Amino acid sequence: MATVAPGAVEPASYTGQCHPGKSFVLSAVITADRAGAVGYSWQGMSDGTAFFTEAGSQTVTVTTTHFYGQGRQSATVLLRDGSGLSTVVSYDLNCTDPVPYAPQIQPAADYTGRCGADVVHTATAQITSPIAQTVRYRWTGSSSRDLPGAEGEREIVFTEPGTKTVSTPFQRQPVPSADGTDFVRVQITSPGAYDRLAAPRYYKTVCLTADFTGMTRLTGTCKPATPYKFQLEGYVESNAAGRVQYAWARQTESGGEWYREPWTEISFDVPRRQSVNKTILVGNGESGAVRLEVLGSDGNIVTASRSYRTCNIDL
Repeated sequence: MATVAPGAVEPASYTGQCHPGKSFVLSAVITADRAGAVGYSWQGMSDGTAFFTEAGSQTVTVTTTHFYGQGRQSATVLLRDGSGLSTVVSYDLNCTDPVPYAPQIQPAADYTGRCGADVVHTATAQITSPIAQTVRYRWTGSSSRDLPGAEGEREIVFTEPGTKTVSTPFQRQPVPSADGTDFVRVQITSPGAYDRLAAPRYYKTVCLTADFTGMTRLTGTCKPATPYKFQLEGYVESNAAGRVQYAWARQTESGGEWYREPWTEISFDVPRRQSVNKTILVGNGESGAVRLEVLGSDGNIVTASRSYRTCNIDL
């Protein structure tokens, strides 16, 4: 039969910076009443086997690394001999590193539409500091890129332990991925450089452009009066793979209401430009305008309109 008891921890307690990782060596003592092998498990960390040539005790160890944490920590050692015996090894940890949490993005994490420096959304996150200190941080994305429009280092002062909210406007700009997906996180630059476990927030930016490139009369005359047929041509361009909806809209009188046709969906397998077109019929004596619209997350992309006028059959 075997038993297990807690051993020493080195160090037994620690207070200070934990970046880039504070390691503890944990030990437990396994005692066997006869020769043989005794399997054990540091739960959540590693398994091992202690070999006894005779009755006695052996010390088994494991190294665990913390990047943040406060208060009493513990690890369980379980014997794998079917007895179900276990013991708990405890130690104290008080990391003084500030800890950032996953940001939120407003008005939404996923965005499709017009991009640029004037399309501005907001990222918000929290930072917790266990002590009074000045914390410096950056807003970053993949490959430690600065979040567009939120470049450079920022500073926040904790006069006491606690949690503070930080936020920044950022620009919806193209991101370096085929599907428009990136992430944003808060990277602590001082004290330490806590970023290994900084929780990211994934978001998507699909930048769209569109243009109404031409309107060509295919048929229609004044005498004899025949209906007019126009060919509308344009394009929709996306910087990322995905589905996009567009529609043609008409205004049947100057300054009047625009009437949008049902949305049509097109798919982009890679970033590219796709042509869109439509044929419309216009009666004699009618005038109006046409434009192309692309559905966006917070407002449609609307092209410049093109006007048309046909003969009045009474003339």
